[in-house]
Amino acid sequence: MEHRRALLILNMLPGVGPARKRILERCFGSVESALEASHGELCRCAGIGGRVADELRNWRSLCDPDAELRLAEQSGVRILNEEDAEYPPLLREIHDPPICLYALGDSSLLAKTEMALGIVGSRCCTAYGQKMAGHFAEEASRAGWPVVSGLARGIDTAAHEATLRAGGCTIAVIGGGLTKIYPRENIGLAARIAAGGGVLLSEFSLCYTPDRRSFPMRNRIISGISRGTLVVEAGCQSGSLITAAQAMEQGRAVFAVPGRADTPFARGCHALLRDGAVLAESFEDLVNEYTLLPGLKPPPKEPQAAPPPRVSVASLHLSGLEEKLLRLMREGVLQMDLLLERSEEEPQCVLSALLAMELKRLVRQCPGRMLELLV
Repeated sequence: MEHRRALLILNMLPGVGPARKRILERCFGSVESALEASHGELCRCAGIGGRVADELRNWRSLCDPDAELRLAEQSGVRILNEEDAEYPPLLREIHDPPICLYALGDSSLLAKTEMALGIVGSRCCTAYGQKMAGHFAEEASRAGWPVVSGLARGIDTAAHEATLRAGGCTIAVIGGGLTKIYPRENIGLAARIAAGGGVLLSEFSLCYTPDRRSFPMRNRIISGISRGTLVVEAGCQSGSLITAAQAMEQGRAVFAVPGRADTPFARGCHALLRDGAVLAESFEDLVNEYTLLPGLKPPPKEPQAAPPPRVSVASLHLSGLEEKLLRLMREGVLQMDLLLERSEEEPQCVLSALLAMELKRLVRQCPGRMLELLV
């Protein structure tokens, strides 16, 4: 049996992961020999057991590697293993690197992730969290760093979108097969990532449905492929804290963005800071930490870009709330708390509208909770 095919079979079997792959290689010399071993020989291999031995002996009834390869070819997906040049170099260093990686998009990007930055955070996030995720993603893109995240709602989406806007490269590591994009509303975003010089990445077979087990497994790839992981917003039970913990175990840098003391979305980040994460108030904090790592040089600084041209309001489609806020700001209401009061709208609706207006370059938030009108 060909080695690449044997690895694909192991990856498709539910009871076999990176740890058992190492056991099988140690016991039988190769994964090909393990798939040809008898049930008794497999059971005598410590750490395998009867259930996994049954899977290995009966793999033909559990998976169809030929159909998987045909579907991958039809979908434009590359299936990589550690012997491929595109397999991410930092991912090779973790203790449980994926047996296979499914990549849709520019897979050559995966070999250039020595300076990659992982950006993660809460699915239910604030406008502040979205703004900070976008800021760090854009700055990383301008520095030439790939941005890695998990395609989830909230912070992940903000990081991917900001990277695309900045013309950078982003890697979306998903918790299911590449034909099972989750959440469904991010299918369009996934397509833009794959078509825009980025990569969709998964260790799961193409039709694997994401579940509670697969997302923590996905998180170790986000941290493992990245030189550092930035947590933007996270509650005390956030899955982002799992990613941060895995990054620490993998010997990678962990950064946390501080938040307001009275919001639950900041508690996870503040806990990370108490536990030794690096405080990230600006992109310079990340650059300074990266330059301390052996063998790395600071990214080249780009020349200062010219300020963006002023936007014509008439050319934009504004919601009723956005028009109301624009009118209030033109009347001189440029302090955030005063704007919230004068608008007589729900604060969360106002903050979401302000974020949309920032993306349209109508307004900019400044220190001291002040707003600057750009039109």
